[in-house]
Amino acid sequence: MRELSGGVSNVVLRVDVDGREPMVVKQCRERLRVAVEWLARLDRIWVEHATLGVLADILPDGTVPKVLFDDRPEYLFAMTCAPEDSTTWKSLLMDGQADAGIASNLGTLLGTIHAEAPRHPALATTLADTSLFDELRVDPYYRTTARAHPALAPRIDALIAAMNLPEGRRTLVLGDFSPKNILVHGGGLILLDFECAHAGDPAFDLGFFLSHLALKRIHKSLQDPGDEPKYRALLDAFWTAYLDRVDDRLGPRDELTRRAVEHTAACLLARVDGKSPVEYLDARGREVARESAITLFDARPETWERMLATLDAALPSPY
Repeated sequence: MRELSGGVSNVVLRVDVDGREPMVVKQCRERLRVAVEWLARLDRIWVEHATLGVLADILPDGTVPKVLFDDRPEYLFAMTCAPEDSTTWKSLLMDGQADAGIASNLGTLLGTIHAEAPRHPALATTLADTSLFDELRVDPYYRTTARAHPALAPRIDALIAAMNLPEGRRTLVLGDFSPKNILVHGGGLILLDFECAHAGDPAFDLGFFLSHLALKRIHKSLQDPGDEPKYRALLDAFWTAYLDRVDDRLGPRDELTRRAVEHTAACLLARVDGKSPVEYLDARGREVARESAITLFDARPETWERMLATLDAALPSPY
């Protein structure tokens, strides 16, 4: 056995047994590994377990791990192991490998999830409960950020309230769709980590993911301004593929875009001033990210093009 990267919330072990394929065993931690005290319910593991079942039904084979067995008293389950050549997309992005083709594929995958999941029965049972999402995302990200920025608190509070969509407009929201939870290998992509999943507003997933791309863009452009265009291209590639896949299944595009922009602003600010700030930004990067988020809140861009222009303007000179 050897420990794999389990983020801040889990113990994740790779287990190799003679004569069998390797497997991964995942068990929840009650206390998350962050600087401040952050406790979470152990039964969130069963949300991930249920989500893997939904995704296995609607995504191409191999896009998510296959569940092998579970041990409910110990709050753990086992799943298939990723190919040996797998690496996280985050590590590739941090190394300067900004592949717009991967971003496009991810737009198609998330679009497929959002477009196809509403018909799955699990959304009306296990995944109908949003309390874990509130505990793991809304409170540590949005409410903590609102306390740090009282002038923005009414906007953030309104954004939280707006996520309570009518039942007929909800879909499967992953809640942690980010580069660190995407494995890239020779045969394609694998999605991981779904303990924040629930039936809710797809705009959260969009804002959460787009904020990660925007943060990587800020970080890399401050390191090497020549890298900026290829990181900007990731945003466009993802968004174009996503919209092509969902079409109008989630309602009017302009309304979805507006909500996605608001969540991008909130998530950007949360990754600087929330409970779980990104680790790779230096003081200058944090300030640029904070300025970018506040500028988005102030500008209230209602189109994708205006959002990109707003983010462009927030970058330091010469952009």
